[in-house]
Amino acid sequence: MAIASDIPETETIAPPKVLASAATGATDLFCRRGGDVETIFGRAGLRLTDLGSPVNELDLKGYCALFEEAATATQYDNIGLEFGQRFLPKHLGVIGYAAISSPTLAAALRNMERYFPAHQGQTSFGLLQDSGVLWLSYRIYDPRIARRRQDAELSLGMFCNIFKSALGPDWAPLEIRFEHERPGEYHAHEKAFGAPVRFGRRTNAIAFRRRDLDASMPQQDPFLFSVITPFLERRCALQEDPEDFATVVRNQIKLHLGDTIPTLSEIARILGLPDQAFQRRLKASGVAFADLLKAARHELALHYLSDPDMPLTEIAYCLGYSELSAFSRAFRNWTGMSPQRYRRTRQRRPFLTA
Repeated sequence: MAIASDIPETETIAPPKVLASAATGATDLFCRRGGDVETIFGRAGLRLTDLGSPVNELDLKGYCALFEEAATATQYDNIGLEFGQRFLPKHLGVIGYAAISSPTLAAALRNMERYFPAHQGQTSFGLLQDSGVLWLSYRIYDPRIARRRQDAELSLGMFCNIFKSALGPDWAPLEIRFEHERPGEYHAHEKAFGAPVRFGRRTNAIAFRRRDLDASMPQQDPFLFSVITPFLERRCALQEDPEDFATVVRNQIKLHLGDTIPTLSEIARILGLPDQAFQRRLKASGVAFADLLKAARHELALHYLSDPDMPLTEIAYCLGYSELSAFSRAFRNWTGMSPQRYRRTRQRRPFLTA
């Protein structure tokens, strides 16, 4: 599975939100690091009173800006990394309790995958498989949120702590990947996660062993889970936007493209929908799954071809084609030219004058 930085998406209509529980403990950390909390919140476009209840909604762009501004104000670039490492799963609020009250780690991650839209909008969260290794991927796909390094680092730290709830404090991932470029003090990341850390990838992701999924959650509580499920389902229903659904599906397809092509049923499961309900929503949005799959492959192909060092055979593999010839035929149908010719044209373009 090759992961490289992704391409921008079309703007969505409503700004995405995140529940205030995701900022639990942020003010204490900012103070410890010498930051002026009111100034940091003001520059991020948020108010301290926004954190008054864990179910308050924060503007996701403001939430991401909060930690970026804190890093600047405290002159501590790894403030998001530290925040995530210290963050307890229960402090995530209902989505955190959905995880820790599940019977196994597998159920915990699936429940988070299904209900993540109730916690945070315009975000991909899901499991991917690659040659026996599993990846938990996370990516904000609203293009209006450009500054999100701190959010990525704190979020993967939070998610690793869910693994540690089941597997013990000494558990470590196989590898960590981030979509942002490598910072100056990147060795701190490898120390924090206890694993190799790669930067400049297509998404933010945690690699782990399949057998990890069998671990029991020590705080499993079926009654608690049954209590919070109606709230999560209502929140998910409120986040539904027919005009944006096609974008959500296309992003999930792009995220899960690899040596295999995600099926309609697989994407429906990721979004927590029965197949028939998923197809009805596609119809209401005026699109077909096959068209979204084609669009996702086309967009990723153009992006991959902009990297002169990425072999065409690898691009074909990453788009779900078993052979380079099949990819070449599809690309010619999309653009009227071969991948090789398109790449040569792109490489010459900077030298052309008007």
